[in-house]
Amino acid sequence: MKASPLSNPSPASGAGPSRWAGFGRFLGQAAPTGLPLLLLLVFLLLTFLYATCAQYIEPDQFAVKQVDVTVPLFTGPPGIHTNIYDTGIHWCLPGCEKLIVFPKSVRAVTLHAKGRGDETPERFVRYEDAAHIQTSDGFFINLDVSILYRVVDPYKVVREFGAGALYEQNGIIFQAEPTFKATMGTLLPEDFFNAAKRVAKQEEARDRFNDFLMPRGLSVDHVLIRYPQYHEAVQARIEARNIQDQTKQKNTQEAILAEALGALKEVEQQGQANLSIKLMEGSNYVTRLTAQMDSYRRKRASEGNRVIALAEAEKQRMINEAYQGPGAERLIGLQWAKVLSGLDTIVLESGGPNGFNPLDLDALMKQLKLNTSDKK
Repeated sequence: MKASPLSNPSPASGAGPSRWAGFGRFLGQAAPTGLPLLLLLVFLLLTFLYATCAQYIEPDQFAVKQVDVTVPLFTGPPGIHTNIYDTGIHWCLPGCEKLIVFPKSVRAVTLHAKGRGDETPERFVRYEDAAHIQTSDGFFINLDVSILYRVVDPYKVVREFGAGALYEQNGIIFQAEPTFKATMGTLLPEDFFNAAKRVAKQEEARDRFNDFLMPRGLSVDHVLIRYPQYHEAVQARIEARNIQDQTKQKNTQEAILAEALGALKEVEQQGQANLSIKLMEGSNYVTRLTAQMDSYRRKRASEGNRVIALAEAEKQRMINEAYQGPGAERLIGLQWAKVLSGLDTIVLESGGPNGFNPLDLDALMKQLKLNTSDKK
């Protein structure tokens, strides 16, 4: 039995189809089927939609939506919508609408002289030329100014100034120089070194900015002025005026000091006079009390002396009465004996009627005129 030519093909004729058949079998085995394939397709679809139809608003941003092409059931009317979109992922139909993003944080526009500091573009700061202002006396001055502002209503900003960073150019920079001329231009050159006046004008400039910008969705928080630059002639005049003002102030303070010293001297003199008066009143009071004390002492001493004199007189009276009572002759004799006891020799007449005979007691008693009734 002969073999059929179709059942035994030659090696040369079957090499190509066998290779492609093997690659197809490999793809059929590697490709997912069923649920995994469905999940993969859904993931790819979501990734495509997020990349083309969604926009992420960062935490420091907010936005408004601009509709360019109206699509029923998907977009609203054309134009800028009033809704404010905060942080998060928001749907945008590609080619038909977009989100205009604005920063929430404080930004700065700095007006300063060229070459002063680093002018590298920054995210939060925009640099412009220094403010050139004419002061009230006709001199010109260059000021470095920093304007710190915020976006408070992005819808108003887009409506008034347009999208992007036009609000910085049209709202801040174009208004800066006229505002500073209306506020800082009323100062004298030397007033920029007066902190109180300078701060007052900074606040006035901030209020002028806000009068213009608040209805347009912007708010200026601070206006900071620094580095005033003058011409040399202005600088010399400022120094001369400052010296004159300081001299005037010095003379005024010296006059105030002299007046204060005069008042102090007057107070001292009045105090010395009051002290002398008080000392005199004290001396008079002491003298008066001393006189009263002496008068009281003399009065009491006089009363005491009178009492003593009366007592002595009473004593003498009682002694006299005692001498006149019974036994008084004997007491007198004793006293007389005491008187005679001090005599060494007494010469007496011994004879005659008046003779002294110490042995004759009766005669002696009679001679001394003593009462002899007590003896009996």
